[in-house]
Amino acid sequence: MLRSFQYTEKSYLKYSMQSSLFQMKELDIARKFVASHPCKHDMEQACPVCRKKTGKYFFTKWDVDYLRCEKCNSIYAVCEEDTVESYLKHQPLLSLRLSKEYQEQITNSRMLVWKEFLEWLEVRAYRFLGRNRKLNIIDIGNRFSGLATMIKASPISQKYDCREFIHQTGVNCKSNEKADIIFYNDAIKTELHPVVQLKNIKKWMKEDGILIIGARAGSGFDIITLKENNKRIYPYEHVFLPSVRGMLKILQDSGFDVLEITTPGVMDVKYVMEDLEWLEDREEFVKYLLKENNEAILQEFQRFLQKSCMSSFIRVIARKARHKNAAI
Repeated sequence: MLRSFQYTEKSYLKYSMQSSLFQMKELDIARKFVASHPCKHDMEQACPVCRKKTGKYFFTKWDVDYLRCEKCNSIYAVCEEDTVESYLKHQPLLSLRLSKEYQEQITNSRMLVWKEFLEWLEVRAYRFLGRNRKLNIIDIGNRFSGLATMIKASPISQKYDCREFIHQTGVNCKSNEKADIIFYNDAIKTELHPVVQLKNIKKWMKEDGILIIGARAGSGFDIITLKENNKRIYPYEHVFLPSVRGMLKILQDSGFDVLEITTPGVMDVKYVMEDLEWLEDREEFVKYLLKENNEAILQEFQRFLQKSCMSSFIRVIARKARHKNAAI
């Protein structure tokens, strides 16, 4: 299994991923949804990774409790599955995200990141598949039209199929054709049964195909540090934040071999800097580190988080396990 990290000359502190206007609109819709739905309070809820009651209280946001598993360090919300399903189908949220203005803003702000991702993908496809042209790609749960357009136009793609992910019941697909590459990006965050869903996804892969997962990491620096004051983590948009260890376990339990795992996030330091005033009193070292150092040192610290697999964005490449005892 490989580990690597991203290097860029651009200062991480200058990255910007989303308009604050749309971010505030999404937060407002989510907050109103949570306020109108009763919250579950059950400190005995099982960890989605370990499936055991190993969680300890970590924080509360908008009256929703989050636990952290003592065994795998993953973070998960105490919630009803029906509530999460209702949130995912909430019409005001869907209307905002499908709007032309929202999609254009996302495309404009993430174009560079998407180009870097496609360059990264060409290298990884050649390394693990032996080819990086005219591949069959299935993209599960992608809600960004600009990214879909870029993937379809890339020489790596022969057939691109963007499929809707149906919570709990698997993948809603239009054909039985299997994929060389499956993307499952930023969707595991709403999943309380990740092993079940990964087994569903595995059915749509060729035997030598690869699965690429992107997810927010519950073991990441800004998530652990800011807790409920992290503006980008909120119910019920995020109900499961696997740690690096937790991600490895659910993939193994789902019948995958992990080829590469990285935390190439570039935003951890920026996010904590933006909300420094909300840090708990016991985070004195973090406050001192971020207040007393210059941009070059902080950028180097972000690289350290990447190289140490402690950034709050996980990217995994996996393929179907080839040993006899692989999960079915």
